[in-house]
Amino acid sequence: MNDARPPRVLLLAMAPGSKRKQVIRLAAFYLDEGAQVDLVTAERREWANLDERTRVHRLDAAEARHPLPWLENTLVTRAPRLLLRPVARLGRPGAALERARGRVSNAIHRRLFLPFYKHVRPWLLVRLARRCALRDLDMTQVVRIVVADRAAVPLGWKLARANPGLTVTTALEESLEPRP
Repeated sequence: MNDARPPRVLLLAMAPGSKRKQVIRLAAFYLDEGAQVDLVTAERREWANLDERTRVHRLDAAEARHPLPWLENTLVTRAPRLLLRPVARLGRPGAALERARGRVSNAIHRRLFLPFYKHVRPWLLVRLARRCALRDLDMTQVVRIVVADRAAVPLGWKLARANPGLTVTTALEESLEPRP
């Protein structure tokens, strides 16, 4: 037997949504071909049907600890709840005030923070992935990077710029061959 290490494939699926099954199927294909597969994800849900040979690098806990979502949660939800807690104990008027606070907090979160965070999150995930997931990974062995969703595009772009000889694709195709 030769001492050549098996090729490594990096799957970037930050928020795969409807492409989740395709990512699972693609990981199984690469593993059956003899490659080592690493999955970088920021999704909170478990990857139940994913082959156990796949190394999963989760960013959801690091994202939850990041100051930006924490600060938004503190300023929009927790601080107003603490300020209105004495008034909320006053029975019916307090309950009405608590419901109003909840509606205002939810509206600020949905209408102001989430549209802003939708644009910032992919770049935040790039920094988190570099700190948490990619520092353990030997990029010299990676032969292909598959970007599965829109939130993973900036990370794929950064990795493509840092490793110009690497095949980086958004096509979820079953191939280990480098692109021409």
